Amino acid sequence: MQAPYDARFKILAEGYPDLLLRLLGIAGTGTKPQPINILRELQLDPVHVDHVYRIGSENEGRLVHFEAFSSWSNQRVPILALYRFLLKHKYNLPVSSYIVLMAEKYVPKTMPEKAVYQENDGLRIEAPYKIVRLWEIDPAVAFEPGCEPLLPWVQLLKGGRSEFKRASAALEWLADHPDAAPYPVKSMAHNLATLATLRYDGVAILHILERLRKKLMLSPESLTDSWLYQAGVAAGELKGKAEGKAEGKAEGKLDGKREALRKVLNKKFPAIGALPEVDQIQSLEVLDELLLTVLDMQSADEARAAVQAALRVN
Repeated sequence: MQAPYDARFKILAEGYPDLLLRLLGIAGTGTKPQPINILRELQLDPVHVDHVYRIGSENEGRLVHFEAFSSWSNQRVPILALYRFLLKHKYNLPVSSYIVLMAEKYVPKTMPEKAVYQENDGLRIEAPYKIVRLWEIDPAVAFEPGCEPLLPWVQLLKGGRSEFKRASAALEWLADHPDAAPYPVKSMAHNLATLATLRYDGVAILHILERLRKKLMLSPESLTDSWLYQAGVAAGELKGKAEGKAEGKAEGKLDGKREALRKVLNKKFPAIGALPEVDQIQSLEVLDELLLTVLDMQSADEARAAVQAALRVN
């Protein structure tokens, strides 16, 4: 699982394992799983991200081991078989292995029926595993009292924009009642926005989260840099490095934000044209504010006027 999704999954897996296992249908309400540090117990390379829980008593319970994939990885599946074998040998308990798929659009049409771990000396381990598809899970549990840590994951569950909007509204309520929040609401909002990129484009995310952004007084920079401009900024920085200029990184970031703005404008108003004025805007802050402004525009003429006004401010 690649950053930034890895960090979000860790928050849930390490801080709220009972809610996570309930969400995935692995354990029922009221189950208190005991986390096992698989890396420490099995003396494995800490580069791997794995989660293991003991459910039930130490002698008569069972182990649940799973990995979450934001996109399918043939290289990571075999490790499930190795871990299952090592866990079974160490604890002598039944072991269930799961792969949690986070985004339907990144799932291949066919997946192996078993995880197969093999080394050059002939060692071969085969193990079954189960698939959990987040987009098939009912999000209702996230809106139950005491299940607030699940709210940032709602937009990846079954449903659509209405559920996404409901999760955003729930975070707005938590912003007014911070004592009910499991961790800072600003962090929850960032997690909601970041995870949403697995399913929605930046225009939709900004539109749905606009009220939440204003409620929490989040700067446009704090929400957009992590996802909306990610591809454009990265491309601009690479261009700057290739040119070997000290100012390349800053200019690359501007290029990325200009490109993101154009994508928003062209999506909302296909006939708006190239708008060369955008290239004359040299302020990151002005570009951010302009992007949020055009989301509420109803016509291409309004958008053109907003660009002209931003250019004057710049």
